[in-house]
Amino acid sequence: MATLSCPKKSRVVFRPRRPEKTVLFSVVKKHYKTWRSNAEKPVPQYIDKEFQSYLGCGILAKGFACARCEDCRQEFLIAFSCKRRGVCPSCNTRAMVQTAAQLTENVIPRVPVRQFVMSFPMRIRHYLQTHEILQAVLKIVVDEIRKRLIACSPTVSNPQIGAVSFIQHFGNSLNVHPHFHILLADGIFSIEGEDLLFHEAILTPDDIADTQDAIQRRVLKFFKKRGWFDQDTIEKMLSYENSGFSLDASVRIEAFDRPGLERLIRYCARPPFASENLRWNGPWLEYRLPKPSRTGQISIQLEPLEFIERIAAFIPYPRRHRRHYHGVFAPSSPLRTKVAANAQKARVEVPSEVKETVEKVEKVSFTWAKLIARIYEVNPLICVSCGKEIKIIAFVTHSSQIWRILKGIDWPTDIPEFDSEYEIVTWNICQLVPETEDGFPDMISQVHPEIGPDPPWHDYVAPDPPHWDDNNDSPHWED
Repeated sequence: MATLSCPKKSRVVFRPRRPEKTVLFSVVKKHYKTWRSNAEKPVPQYIDKEFQSYLGCGILAKGFACARCEDCRQEFLIAFSCKRRGVCPSCNTRAMVQTAAQLTENVIPRVPVRQFVMSFPMRIRHYLQTHEILQAVLKIVVDEIRKRLIACSPTVSNPQIGAVSFIQHFGNSLNVHPHFHILLADGIFSIEGEDLLFHEAILTPDDIADTQDAIQRRVLKFFKKRGWFDQDTIEKMLSYENSGFSLDASVRIEAFDRPGLERLIRYCARPPFASENLRWNGPWLEYRLPKPSRTGQISIQLEPLEFIERIAAFIPYPRRHRRHYHGVFAPSSPLRTKVAANAQKARVEVPSEVKETVEKVEKVSFTWAKLIARIYEVNPLICVSCGKEIKIIAFVTHSSQIWRILKGIDWPTDIPEFDSEYEIVTWNICQLVPETEDGFPDMISQVHPEIGPDPPWHDYVAPDPPHWDDNNDSPHWED
């Protein structure tokens, strides 16, 4: 496959991805069937389809598009994507970039934007597992923020807010952590005649603290109505100095900083994990954290089956929105058209090869090539040799045609499939094995292609296990 770059103006080169060469692909291919057969609960069908689709994403043997340069007649192949939204890093990144571009260019006008991050204590997170409960709690959070903004602008008639909310189910360490990221226009919208006006608000730290307290009281009251908490529990949680409810509003993007706004939206719409942070460490997987934890930890080590268990929990339910619009940003709002027009008035200039052929006042669309150009600053549909535009001339989906073309260029024609499940061996050191000299099974050295041969067991001296009656250092349960 040929590599592509922008004509002469840039030294950046676009290289098609090879998903079968990644650590994530090898983990899913080798261990998924074993995880599915040993799962505590039956694996839902949508999760199974997610992993099956990922295994064929970016594989030419599943089908591809043929592209050709009209000038120098060079041709190359573009593999199809799975277009899923849970496991595949490529499709998740595309959805993230497309969301950020669409909101920046078509929805959010050129006004200051503030990010509100709402997180909850551990006792609350246990109940935030269903879409219905998350929607109800999100409605409470947005409503309290709306009341505070309106209170800061008492002289504005018919005030309305504009917000986009993102529900994230994950934390940085691949843990289940449901919380909200809300991007809200830092002020109030109003209509006077035919004009759309924006009144900037000034929020103080006391306003944020009062809003957090109001959210805490309403959420606990909602849980009491559901029968999950009683009055004594609520009063006890309200008396805590550190309740675990946290509303952070320290990030603010100015009206002129559109690139900064797009980066912030990408952060809110990011995938649950970064596949490039995944490495093999012997038979285990090591995942490098995006940033050090509060204890200074920079990575976590997981078994392959445990890693699949964690990422499967982040796959969203089908037909569930990952972002929600509020106020004038909502599609049903009569002011949505005026707001969108204001967002497009001063559109940031982009390279000529990425522009629309005809400038439109309507919605700006983003194709695959434009999203790639937005991420890597290189247009993949520009020929390396002559700098001319490359056009897609055909889509190949029939198995016989796929085999013939790939065989002609000496490219793999096999479609990847999951490896057969294997037996999980668990050793219980408290149970002696009968018909052995010392009660332990014989350890036979095996050769693993990934990590090399096992160490020589006869030279290995295991350290003594911890003894609970040792008074030198008591066990630390919090670790």
